[in-house]
Amino acid sequence: MITASGTAYKSRAWFRGFDGRRRRMERWGTSQAASQRALATALQDAATAGVGRLTARDTLDEAVRQWLDDLEQLVRMDQRSPGTVQTYRRQWKRSVSPALGNLRLGEVTTPVVDRFLVDLHERVGPATSRTARAVISGAMGRAVREGAIRFNPTREVRRLSTAPRRRPRALTEQERAAWFLAVTRDPRAVSRDLPDLCAFMLATGLRLGEVVAVLWSEIDLEEGAVDVTSTLIRVTGQGVIRKATKSSAGQRRLPLPRWCVAMLRRRAEVGVGPDEPVFGTIDGGFREPRTVSRWLHEVRADSDLEWVTSHAWRKTTASILDGSGVTARIIADQLGHSRVSMTQDVYLGRGEQDPRVLAALEAANPRPPSLPQSGGQSGGLDDVEGGD
Repeated sequence: MITASGTAYKSRAWFRGFDGRRRRMERWGTSQAASQRALATALQDAATAGVGRLTARDTLDEAVRQWLDDLEQLVRMDQRSPGTVQTYRRQWKRSVSPALGNLRLGEVTTPVVDRFLVDLHERVGPATSRTARAVISGAMGRAVREGAIRFNPTREVRRLSTAPRRRPRALTEQERAAWFLAVTRDPRAVSRDLPDLCAFMLATGLRLGEVVAVLWSEIDLEEGAVDVTSTLIRVTGQGVIRKATKSSAGQRRLPLPRWCVAMLRRRAEVGVGPDEPVFGTIDGGFREPRTVSRWLHEVRADSDLEWVTSHAWRKTTASILDGSGVTARIIADQLGHSRVSMTQDVYLGRGEQDPRVLAALEAANPRPPSLPQSGGQSGGLDDVEGGD
């Protein structure tokens, strides 16, 4: 019912809350339409208030904060990586919040998000745009679940293509020999334990963070195996922490070649504790992956192998196994991938000559030596065309 008192108008309605009780709500306005709009907004807020902590009038910043709080809880439950949450939080502060943070959730529409992501893709790059999209999608998805909005606006944004990935490059046998010659002749590389560390990466295909996280208790010298359970990452405010591998597929037991076991036995002879890292500091502490990565960069800076990174050793291990005929599923298990497609598309070296290809084609020779060659009256393959 609408009543007028001078220049003021009142709209009122009854609504039933989530507790089952009926309540009367009233709103005033300077016109009939204004009071109705105010009442409609109040009813919408009341309808969502009992579902969750978010309403359509909350800002995107508030939705992101609550979403990140949820992720932090999952980190404490060991369901998410703290590094991932840190990346999302950094991207929110740098890119998302300055541009969209003050918008109310009802104002975060598909056109708004689409224009923002396209602009970010052009100005900064595809990786930043993808991460920003993940932040917005996560926060808005939470808002949908709490009833603040009806659908996630990121679902219909344009899927922007990225620049082609660099072709996965593995070290050849000659390049591996050149690398190990360089690190064994470099006094700084030897003092930093890089020759053995690189050999271990080649033997296992582990990520650098996994390598520096391996403890002596996880090395079985009798069986010749290593249990991969953890990785090292740096988290703002916490420093370097040792955490479980990024997925269940990362928890794996890998066999070690004899030459690697011999190297580890030599290292163990100096006396090691079970809780000490295999590739730790002099005082038995953990080495930060970023520091080791910088050391590798210094080794390759003045050589023809400036493209070699720690991940190049992962690709090298994968390509060696691929060349020996090992299946992609087994290689994925070695690398700790849950999806074989990741191994095939990103980690296996492409464009390299495989001797098995040549052998297979040689075996398919349509004119084996036992058969006469074409050119005479042999009725060879060149004479078939034009026959009856």
